[in-house]
Amino acid sequence: MTPYDAQTALNAIHHRQEQTLSEYMRYSRPYVIISALGLFAVCSSFDLPSPWNTAAVLTGNCLTLGGLFVQQRRAPVRRKVVGSEALFYAAIGVLLLALFWTVAIAAYFLSLPARHTLAAAVTALAAVVASYALRPVVETIIRRNGHG
Repeated sequence: MTPYDAQTALNAIHHRQEQTLSEYMRYSRPYVIISALGLFAVCSSFDLPSPWNTAAVLTGNCLTLGGLFVQQRRAPVRRKVVGSEALFYAAIGVLLLALFWTVAIAAYFLSLPARHTLAAAVTALAAVVASYALRPVVETIIRRNGHG
């Protein structure tokens, strides 16, 4: 094997890795909306009376977990999440939870009706915006860990 052949093979490998990363990032887009709807259903359930709040929590969890399951099963590219990526996702989850309670408390002090529903809508919208805005950060984390 000549040095040119080795470099050509290495370039082909890097090209396939980029294609894999692009496909992985592109495929997750539709499931963001399903997860946001599930998040909204669970968070807004605090404003519902007793039998309906349980139904909203179950529906929201089914949407979120069902969407995640379908996404993982139908994904053309499968990969394991590494520690730094999981830590990043956990930090985003904590920030979304803090946003939810901040908006709910602010709505309480402003005497707004259905404060949890308002906070759920703001949080779900923030989750969708964050998923698109932080996509380059996620790509960087994946590349840094040698998976892209």
